[in-house]
Amino acid sequence: MTPRIHHVALQTAHFEQAIKFYTELFGAELVVRRPFKRREMAWLRIGGIQLELFSARTGEQLIDWNDFLPGPVHLAFEVNDLEGFLHRAKTLGAQLHPSHPAPFTPPVPGAGRIAYLLGPDGEEVEV
Repeated sequence: MTPRIHHVALQTAHFEQAIKFYTELFGAELVVRRPFKRREMAWLRIGGIQLELFSARTGEQLIDWNDFLPGPVHLAFEVNDLEGFLHRAKTLGAQLHPSHPAPFTPPVPGAGRIAYLLGPDGEEVEV
């Protein structure tokens, strides 16, 4: 049996913005949203994967996202039409990440053009 990724869990200091970002921009389906221990949680379905969002715990504050924390570097999505997607993203208020202010082709054999959006917590979201 080959394991497969069931879901990715993201902790966010901007819970409402994160739900809006992934549902409106990426077409994620909000499956469930409910309290969970001392925080809010939401399950989103995007294609064949699920994204689990966690708010900060009640009474606690998360530190700002930065490039100097261990863990995942970015979340990546594949789209059929990058330019069309970016046009739609901009109409919904999304911005390109300041670390990569324009789409580009990475120097990897066979790579296509990519762009990085600014996520709700300042993280990089690759498209």
